[in-house]
Amino acid sequence: MKRMTKAVTLLAGLGLLGLCAIWLYVQSKPDPVDPLIAEQAAGYQVATITVTADGFVPDHIELQPGVPAKINFKKSTGFTCIKNMISKDFGMDVPLNKGDNLITLDSLKPGTYEYYCGMYMYYGKITVKDNKTT
Repeated sequence: MKRMTKAVTLLAGLGLLGLCAIWLYVQSKPDPVDPLIAEQAAGYQVATITVTADGFVPDHIELQPGVPAKINFKKSTGFTCIKNMISKDFGMDVPLNKGDNLITLDSLKPGTYEYYCGMYMYYGKITVKDNKTT
């Protein structure tokens, strides 16, 4: 009887481990479609910032003034301490979920704007400048 209990416990443990492995695999699959394609066609500046366990990649982007922008803070996994994006410059505190997290920035004026995670560990910058040479 003891032997049967050990076998059942071992099989249940292996089954649970297998389910966890499948769940982790499904959670880390990337989304197949980029949601910014239609936004770019509609006249928005677009940028994608990947949210990783090591911060924001890239941690600096440049945008044009006067043109509305859509930025996708894309999380490929929920296993990161970055749970939100805060920018005092833009007055934002945006929760970041797994997948696409689109924010819209209107009326951009030249300057450098900072954003960071809710724990103030990871930072990024958005520079708005006119690239025209006169």
